[in-house]
Amino acid sequence: MISFTTTRDNKVLGFRVSGKLSAKDYEDVLMPAIEAQIKDQGKARILIEWDESFKGWEAKAMLDDMRLGFAHWNDFEKVALVGAPKWLDIFFKFFDSLSKGEVKVFDEGQYDAAMAWAEA
Repeated sequence: MISFTTTRDNKVLGFRVSGKLSAKDYEDVLMPAIEAQIKDQGKARILIEWDESFKGWEAKAMLDDMRLGFAHWNDFEKVALVGAPKWLDIFFKFFDSLSKGEVKVFDEGQYDAAMAWAEA
């Protein structure tokens, strides 16, 4: 499940992920919000916080995640990641090295610090 931790008109879009992510989560929540911010502001600033109940992605959701990333590869200005599972570090480092935006990983419980970084 993907839920908002900020409103859609914030400078930084905040999301919390929990359980197993579905294509519906991407198609109904994440993708429209990010695409609207890119359309309105030219770039996206996002903060994603992982809940301890996170169990990964359904196959279609993984494809949606890759499609979103590749379609907007250079449209992410800042991406703050809070409490992400360590096994995702390789993906984050790869994305950070190839995209024009900045990616920063924060430990669990550092939501406020991550938001301050993403807003700056």
